[in-house]
Amino acid sequence: MSTDRETTRIVRSWLEEGVTALPDRVLDAVLDQVPATPQRRSWWPSRRIAQMNKFLPAALAAAAVLVVAVVGYNLLPQSNTVGPPVPTAVTPSPSPAPLARGTFKANGATVELDATGGASSVTGSMTVTDESGAFTVDLECTRTTNAGLIWIGGDVTESANISYAPKGTRAAIVFKRGTPVQAVFVFQLDDPQSASCQAFFDDMIAIIGGEISEDKLDPIEGTVELGP
Repeated sequence: MSTDRETTRIVRSWLEEGVTALPDRVLDAVLDQVPATPQRRSWWPSRRIAQMNKFLPAALAAAAVLVVAVVGYNLLPQSNTVGPPVPTAVTPSPSPAPLARGTFKANGATVELDATGGASSVTGSMTVTDESGAFTVDLECTRTTNAGLIWIGGDVTESANISYAPKGTRAAIVFKRGTPVQAVFVFQLDDPQSASCQAFFDDMIAIIGGEISEDKLDPIEGTVELGP
């Protein structure tokens, strides 16, 4: 019995350690329980089978268990992989939609405009230069009115034009599609600063009294690309 306990302990230890090859000490312990078997069996009397050593079935069963354990362990999925990890596919973020871009003249001023995005998520800038001085608008928002007019506006961040666009106020350009495109500027001037860029549009539309009339829009000179 002590030999059986020792064999069981060794086998259990071997399986827990994750060894895939049968240790010599375990093999020796099992073989010690199996009597030597002659190679020639054809002359054995049939009654000899009933007189064999009692330990043979137990030893053969132990050996079979070990073989099944080794084979089963080798068939288990391995946690370690060979080769570099498969990279995770990264979906690129979509680029902001173009809103308006071009260099042109409007209302006698030279305009450099580059704007992308929509609604209250516009990025880009507009620089306007005329005889009163230049100013730059950090564009923030856009809106298309029921009449199809496209408002694009934001905060004046740099200005030499204190008459129309002092620094810290808001300004916008309004386009009407066509051939040619028509445009006009809208300035906050000394009115109370609106709470947001979209609120600036609301305040200016309220002051104007609704849509900008056709006679306030002038054809531009040059080209501006307007988004869809």
